[in-house]
Parts: sequence; C-alpha cells; structure tokens
Amino acid sequence: MSAVSTSQDDTKALYKELRVGASLAVRFHSALAAYAGINITDITCLGALDKNGPMSPGELAGHVGLSRGGAITAVIDRLERAGFVRRGRDATDRRKVVVELVRDGAYARLTATFDALGHSYIETIEQYSEEERDLLLEFNRRVNARLQERIGELQERA
Repeated sequence: MSAVSTSQDDTKALYKELRVGASLAVRFHSALAAYAGINITDITCLGALDKNGPMSPGELAGHVGLSRGGAITAVIDRLERAGFVRRGRDATDRRKVVVELVRDGAYARLTATFDALGHSYIETIEQYSEEERDLLLEFNRRVNARLQERIGELQERA
C-alpha cells in the first residue's frame, strides 16, 4: 500500500471518528435532557447561560439559534418551571428582562452528571504529551471554526 493511500485511509478514518463523536455528543445531550426532564434545546440554553452568564431572552435566542419571541419564551418558561433559571430585571435598565441560571437545585444535579464526562475527558487528554495536546487543540479549534461557518450559512438560508 502506498503512503498516499495510507494517508487517505487515515484521513477517512479520522473523519469517520469525528462524525461518530458528533453523533454521540447529540445522543449524550439528548439523554442528559431526558434525565433532567427537559429537552435538548433547553440543555443548549442552559449551556449558553452557564458559559456566558445572564442575558436577555433575545441574546439567549441568538446564542442558540432560536427565533426571538415565542420559541425562546417557551424555553425560558419550561426552564423556569423546572427550577433551572429565573427571570430578573437588568441592573442598568429596569425595563429589560434578563435570564439567569439558578446554579443550585436542579442545575447542580445536572452538572454533577455532566461533570463526570468532563473528568473522563480530562483523564484522556492528560495521557497525551504537551505537543500532542497543542496539535489536538489547534485541530479542534479549526474544526469548530469550520462548523461555526457552516451553521451560519445554514441559518442564513433558513
């Protein structure tokens, strides 16, 4: 077998594993949502709030790709009923509503489950050398940038 053929096989195998990983990530988030009694869109919103802090409903909708208005309101209503978020007033403009994560209770139980996966990821990552981790980090940043570009293109067409 030639070096070019082996390289192409390796590329195809890596691409296949990336697709498997993406599919498993969706399945994991779906299972996590079911465990929490919410849906996968709700999980995505919780992730956005965890990463970015309190935000307006419109900002939250933009982060997760939902329409402003009814769709995001329904998500916030569900999350509020389940004890994951609360609505409050913006500190600088009392007319504005902000949505913030309630970090104890339901969210704490959810993150304990999610953190277990994070710890196993860290254990796996730590098995690589610093140079290998640098390469993996660069690769993932590039892949994520490509994915973000494609998401934007699809959202523009929708």
